[in-house]
Amino acid sequence: MYPCLLFDLDGTLLDSREAVIDAVAHTAERFAPGVFTRRDLVGRFGESFDDFLAAAVGEEYDRKAVMDSYFSYVRAHHAEHVRLFPHVREDLERLKKAGFRLAVVTNKQREFAVAGLELAGLSELFEAVVSVDDVSRGKPSAEPIEKALSLLGMEPEQALMIGDSRYDVLAAVGAGVKSVVLEWYGAEEWNYVSPDFRYADFRSFAEEMLAVKAQGGE
Repeated sequence: MYPCLLFDLDGTLLDSREAVIDAVAHTAERFAPGVFTRRDLVGRFGESFDDFLAAAVGEEYDRKAVMDSYFSYVRAHHAEHVRLFPHVREDLERLKKAGFRLAVVTNKQREFAVAGLELAGLSELFEAVVSVDDVSRGKPSAEPIEKALSLLGMEPEQALMIGDSRYDVLAAVGAGVKSVVLEWYGAEEWNYVSPDFRYADFRSFAEEMLAVKAQGGE
């Protein structure tokens, strides 16, 4: 049993993949035109924005100009794209009531992570939110997961990292945490790294966690 559940945000709790890709595509086309197709961006979904920028335009770029453009676009469109996947709120409430420790570990900037959680009515359900702004490097680095565990006072073997991309899985492997992938957007091919558990949606994941808990799992 895993008493600590760490959740990615975009593509895991929020159905926001297209919104995130739109923001990245808008920024990439301005600062690195023609480098990436939309299919490329879908394949990189979940990557930290700094890592993406390093791949797009190299290490030498005007970070402030790029981030100002990105933030401006996200702020203009964020609220209209914040929507929960089915059953997420009620199942998070059930998990919390059952005694699970819940936290968010996201490659999103803190401003938008907090705003998204507030707009979705989820803020009060999580004990901690670790954003890309809170660490020196986002996922696939293990640092965000390690920070969340430290904030909650939990050990790696007590936790699951629940996400939707290889960046979540790689971060979990680095932190010594078991990984869960929710396949909202369909099953992926896993080449060099694979999740420990896979579920089609949040409801099936939550039902199994609650069933094991009810059977006395610790």
